[in-house]
Amino acid sequence: MLERLPLPPYPFSMDSAENITRYHALDSWRGICACMVALFHFDVISHLSLLPLTRHAYLFVDFFFVLSGFVIASNYRSRLAEGFGLGRFLVLRLGRIYPLHLVTLLLFIPIDAAKDGIGPNLLQAIVTNVLLLQGLGVNPQNWLNFASWSISAEFAAYVIFAAVVSRIGPTIWPWLLPIIAGPVMLATISPDGMNATYDYGLVRCLYGFALGVLSFDLRERFPALRARLAPSGETLLEMASFVLVVGYVSIAGSSATLQVASPLLFMLVVLVFAREAGAVSRLLTVPFMLTVGTLTYSIYMLHPLVRAVVRAILMVVERLTHIELLVSYALSADHEPTKVVSMNGSLWFGDVLQVAMLLLTVLLSVATYRYIEEPGRNWSRRLLDRRKVGSVRSAQPAFDT
Repeated sequence: MLERLPLPPYPFSMDSAENITRYHALDSWRGICACMVALFHFDVISHLSLLPLTRHAYLFVDFFFVLSGFVIASNYRSRLAEGFGLGRFLVLRLGRIYPLHLVTLLLFIPIDAAKDGIGPNLLQAIVTNVLLLQGLGVNPQNWLNFASWSISAEFAAYVIFAAVVSRIGPTIWPWLLPIIAGPVMLATISPDGMNATYDYGLVRCLYGFALGVLSFDLRERFPALRARLAPSGETLLEMASFVLVVGYVSIAGSSATLQVASPLLFMLVVLVFAREAGAVSRLLTVPFMLTVGTLTYSIYMLHPLVRAVVRAILMVVERLTHIELLVSYALSADHEPTKVVSMNGSLWFGDVLQVAMLLLTVLLSVATYRYIEEPGRNWSRRLLDRRKVGSVRSAQPAFDT
């Protein structure tokens, strides 16, 4: 069993004196979504991979974007409008995402070098990843840590959010543009539709992020969205939302329209579970689920590394034993066949391998959270604290004795 980790303020603030709103049930939702995305990317022929829910689990990335817009708006919209400071906000966000991104980037460089050699593509990949540009349409494909495209797009969304709110204020109308244009572009221009990553990833991110901002705005404007029903009513509402997500994502792969509309579903989930008033929310806030929620970012960033290492090991075993472990197969009907792991044709062995990979990812995430995420976040706080103290001292008048 995982040891319960100390829960940090979410989203992360510079100090505990700031009024931080935390949504524990939604954080656990985020952890579940990260695990589903990992299962989707592990590419193992198994009962789990053949489930419609897993085959379309790439859509859960959009839950991250919607939740991010909601939580960032909840905790920073008013502050940025009142002079919190663009630079201060971005330093905090960089302290949150960049250290782990940099570590996984460094680990992937030798992997990609061994696979494709050292050349201009690798150099371009390194530069764009260091500058957090890899999800903004500057690369012709995903390189290095393929999951980090969303981190690049989300940081760009942070910059846009802070600039818009600082200059225009806490109004909602600027966010209507990505809500209207985003799904149109994804449905008509994006080659992969809603599964856009390195090319139209920013469009996809801003669409979900803007819906998250709208969710917070609606919740503030209409008290009924915050008012709690009877406990049984809240539980029914949460159960219906949960079943709707499972059913919707399971069938979304059959329709481009359903895929593009999925962030609207996640907007509903955010509004329902932000209330934290039903039995499902209570299950989501037990210690184990809170721990998984805390580890979300590490799970998301580490699972491609676990995938790469496991596949490399299986390739070596394949060559030594002459047993075919990587076969050409399309796990999703709308994707081209690719090399996926087949454990001697057994779906049950595939399930065991997939679960083992997920457990390994979670266990590694405990270490990266403690030794990379937390120190990086604390460093950004200390940096801002030193600047704050320095600015106060420089503002004090000097007196001759």
